[in-house]
Amino acid sequence: MKVSEKSLELNVGAELLNAMRCRWGMPKAYLRGLTQREEHREGVDVFAEMPSSTRVFAFQFKAPKGQWGDRIPYRFTIQRKQHDKLFALASVRPAGVYYVLPFYVLPAKLRSDVPHLLRDTWLLPVAGMPTSKLFGPNQSKTLRCQPGQASINPNYEMLAASQVELSPEAGIPVRQFTEWYTDLHDPSDGSEGRSPWLVRGLRVALVQPDAAEVVS
Repeated sequence: MKVSEKSLELNVGAELLNAMRCRWGMPKAYLRGLTQREEHREGVDVFAEMPSSTRVFAFQFKAPKGQWGDRIPYRFTIQRKQHDKLFALASVRPAGVYYVLPFYVLPAKLRSDVPHLLRDTWLLPVAGMPTSKLFGPNQSKTLRCQPGQASINPNYEMLAASQVELSPEAGIPVRQFTEWYTDLHDPSDGSEGRSPWLVRGLRVALVQPDAAEVVS
């Protein structure tokens, strides 16, 4: 049995949030999920009502494929439609959008490493991964990952989650995030709501204006 995607989101997300609050100078940061069940206007209004000095970080969690167990390279699947939306958001603040790639397949390794899962979790910046270059004609791609590197062709540098330093200024201004969120849907699925593919595993960290001195 492999560790479920939801278990990784919950446990790695908790450690990531603790790092934001205690190490990265964002004591009032909190994580919020985006759901396809949320009414289109409701979700937008939540963000639009926040002070303009609020900053947002987008973390796209991925679970490794399980058939190879806990061994390098770890393999993760990314989707073109989802990536294209994330890349557009990363154009606003390159240091504000990441894939979160935990190197955990089997429960035994997760249990052994708790509460230090960030030691074998990696952040892959989305900003340096243009959609057309990354996917070509394909709708999905497999990342083959080892510490510090994601191989697709070309290779991309990953950041150790336990060592990376993020500042509030690197976050996306909430007004620009709201504009992006307003258009977060996939017209090809025939629905006006948010496609499950676009929001699955996506967690946003909201940094309140009184958490640190940030620039509007």
